Order: sequence, then structure tokens, then C-alpha cells
Amino acid sequence: MLKRKRLDEISWEQFSSLTPDERAPYLVQSTGRPYHVLIAQQFERDSLDLLCDLATRIRRIAKSRDGMKFLSDLLCHKRTMLYFSQPSSRTFLSFYAACQILGMRMGEVRDTSISSEMKGETPTDSVRTFGSYFDMIIMRTPWQDFVEEMAWILSNTERPLPIINAGSGKDQHPTQALLDIYTLQRSFEKSGGLENKHIVFCGDLMRGRTVRSLSRLLTYYPNIRQTFAAPEALQIGQDILDQLDLWRELRCYHQLQGDHSGRGCDLHDASADRVGRPTR
Repeated sequence: MLKRKRLDEISWEQFSSLTPDERAPYLVQSTGRPYHVLIAQQFERDSLDLLCDLATRIRRIAKSRDGMKFLSDLLCHKRTMLYFSQPSSRTFLSFYAACQILGMRMGEVRDTSISSEMKGETPTDSVRTFGSYFDMIIMRTPWQDFVEEMAWILSNTERPLPIINAGSGKDQHPTQALLDIYTLQRSFEKSGGLENKHIVFCGDLMRGRTVRSLSRLLTYYPNIRQTFAAPEALQIGQDILDQLDLWRELRCYHQLQGDHSGRGCDLHDASADRVGRPTR
């Protein structure tokens, strides 16, 4: 379990200079559970298993009218802001639906061209203002490091509140990676679980942020083999490969393939493919 460190006891310059693994303890509560959800490195195998079990329980409860009534009462006293300054439909609606199921009241910003930012207000000032209206912010942004910077800023105010990263620049997309882990676990629940599987990533791996998060989460499962199949211009960054090299002791292997279509590559034994569309 991660031992908590406080974001209000470190400067932004110091925090931003840390590696993702070094940042992780600053994002959890004293119990080790997440406060902010920003990067894959703040999760461990035990927390992944707990989240997947919880998701399954909620799915089962939600199948009945009484179950939906029960779920909708859990967070009916909380409000959340969906700040999506980057276009999205599926991610936005998935969070919107999740908030509805749990009874949360919601506000949204999806087009900053009709907000005060068009009058000269900075995105930082906008989010700080929203922080005084809501209890949580779910954020999707094209700006690198912006989600983490806002988490640091709000944690250093008199009214800190959690931020969930729904996709941040070219950084990470931890919530999509968590959903992928859950999908893989359900898919393999009758074939020995996620352990000992071969996962192939295809598409734009250089700019795809989900692969940066999911490749790390997969290292928590024994004997996982990861293949990154993409043209050289779209191949995964060396920084991700360097991080995976650090986890070799967990028997998580990776390899590169130069053709995202799989032609000429020995991918016949792949357990699952994770295909990312081109990113602008």
C-alpha cells in the first residue's frame, strides 16, 4: 500500500519534476485509497482487484429497480463538474451515466468558446472557480500536465477536492485503462484470469495516452507479455519501454513489432488486441 504524502507540503516545481512513481504517494488518502485519480502508478494489484469486484457488484445491483434506487441514494448529496475542454462523446457520456447511477448532480463545460475563457480568463482560474461550486471535478483536456497541476493547486486551497483524469494531453488516461483491465478480467474469467496472457497494442502508440496507463497496470499480473505493433513513426515511446524494463522482475515481457496490421508478425497467440485510433 502506498504511504501518503501531502500535496500541500511540496511546491509545484518539485512535484512536476518527480517521476510518475514518485508522484503516486501524493495522490492517495491516508488509507492508501485514491483521492485524486491521475496516473496508473497510484494503483496496485490489490486496489485493481477491489475496484473490479466493486464494479461487478454495482452491475448486479443495478439490474433491479430497488437496486437502482439504492445506488442513486449513495452520492445524492454530492455534486460533480465535468470539465471537458477536449471533444469527447463516449468518455463524457460514460462518466455522465456513472454519476447518474450514483445519484450525483452534475454541471458541465464542453465548449470553452462560450465560457469566460473567451473573455481572457485562464483555464486555471476557471477550474479554481468551479472548485468552489462542486465536490469533484472530472477533467479531459488537451494540455499536458494540466490535470496534475490543477490537482496540486486545489490541494493547496482552503477547499481541496478530488480530480479524476479522463484524459490529459499526451500524458495518461488512467480511467480508460482501469476500464480495459476490468474488460479483460471479465473476458478471461473462464480461462484462468488475466495472468499468463499475451496482450497486443496496435495503432497510434506514440500519442495514445491509454497505452501509457494500461501497459503499466498490466505489469501487476504475472507472466503478461505485451506486444506493441505499430509503424515506426507511431511506435510507443522509449520512456514507456524504460518503465516496463524496471518491472522485469514481475515477469512482464514486451516486444516491438513494426507493422500495426500484424502482417509478418508472430501474433497468432495473442489473447487480446488493444487497438487505438490515430490521435491528432
